[in-house]
Amino acid sequence: MMPTKVVKPLRTTLIITYATTGNMANLLYYTNAFLKAGFDVVLFDYRGFGHSSDFPKDPACLYYNEYVTDMETAIDAARKQFPTNKLGIVSSSAGTILTTLAVQQKPVDFIVGEGYVRDPFRIIDIWKKKDSSFKIVLPADADRYVEVTRKITCPMLLMTGTKDDITPPSNVHAIADMRSNRKLLLYDGQHLEAITVWKEKEFADGYVRRIKEFVSSLR
Repeated sequence: MMPTKVVKPLRTTLIITYATTGNMANLLYYTNAFLKAGFDVVLFDYRGFGHSSDFPKDPACLYYNEYVTDMETAIDAARKQFPTNKLGIVSSSAGTILTTLAVQQKPVDFIVGEGYVRDPFRIIDIWKKKDSSFKIVLPADADRYVEVTRKITCPMLLMTGTKDDITPPSNVHAIADMRSNRKLLLYDGQHLEAITVWKEKEFADGYVRRIKEFVSSLR
């Protein structure tokens, strides 16, 4: 839990998540940019990552439903810590799958997603085409994902690269077109390159600016 120290805070909390690799230490520079912009920030590790509790995991499994539970817990903690704030989730790639599933039970005020996954089964197909020996599996109930994506009612800011072959513009467009309160931004780059492509003067400034403008438009 990291409260902003700016004079005029946005009174908005961001839960910043990573995909299903690494840990929250990888997000510290990223987090600092949001704190400087006036956001309060919540970081957490999924079980089995960082300093979280041990959890036996198969590297071939894209995600576990237990990770969804971890995100639901983070949502509850953020609401408790910053009870009067708006609450949003910033996620990317496989992390958007967990976000989609978590908000079914624990709604938030908005979602920001880069490289938003439309269909996890398609992700597997893409990687297998790149490397036929590549092995990746999904939880038994993963086929429900596409349908629950439609059920998200909060505003969404979606981003993807024009050259992204993992979550291509056509797929992310399809998610944006499901509801009128979803906005899509395209950048000239590949998968998860928005921070680099949109850099103006310092790390993540253009990326954060666009998210801040989106959040301000919701007030």
